[in-house]
Amino acid sequence: MGVFVVLLRAIGPATHKIMSMAAWRDAVAAAGFVAPQTYIATGNMIVESNAPLATVTRQMNEIVRALGLGPANVAVVRTPVQLRQLVDSNPFPEAAAERGGQMGVYFFVDPQPDLGWVEHYPGPERLHVEANHLIVDYTRLISASPRLPGLIEKRSGTATARNWNTLKGMAERASAREQKDH
Repeated sequence: MGVFVVLLRAIGPATHKIMSMAAWRDAVAAAGFVAPQTYIATGNMIVESNAPLATVTRQMNEIVRALGLGPANVAVVRTPVQLRQLVDSNPFPEAAAERGGQMGVYFFVDPQPDLGWVEHYPGPERLHVEANHLIVDYTRLISASPRLPGLIEKRSGTATARNWNTLKGMAERASAREQKDH
């Protein structure tokens, strides 16, 4: 049985009226996933399944649509190994230690997002590509960079982001669950 981390895009107060996290967990369990557990922020779930990653992703998107959310609310699925690799990369260790809540990790829907523009990005934010993910040190409050998330999606495609602290917590929990099962 594999462990998967599901990250929903564009989830917030407006979508809570359409799909609660409890309804999502119940629907995921009814679809045959084992022990669905939401984590901290809305739109994060750890589940177990015998299906491959692509099937889990397709099924999660079907569940979200069936619960009434629209095409902007995409499920991005990763494995505990992928999350650990991101955490281990830690390209901005001082920022991670001092202001992990002001670092963003972007998870793209497309497995091969166009990230070539990143090396020429002038800042002030610092960007790092790790596999098919983008790690951003906002260098200040995320809200002080209101245009960067739109630029990222315009240049690289549909994505969902989590802060560094949330990434670390999900990686720890998903990895612990994976080790418990083996």
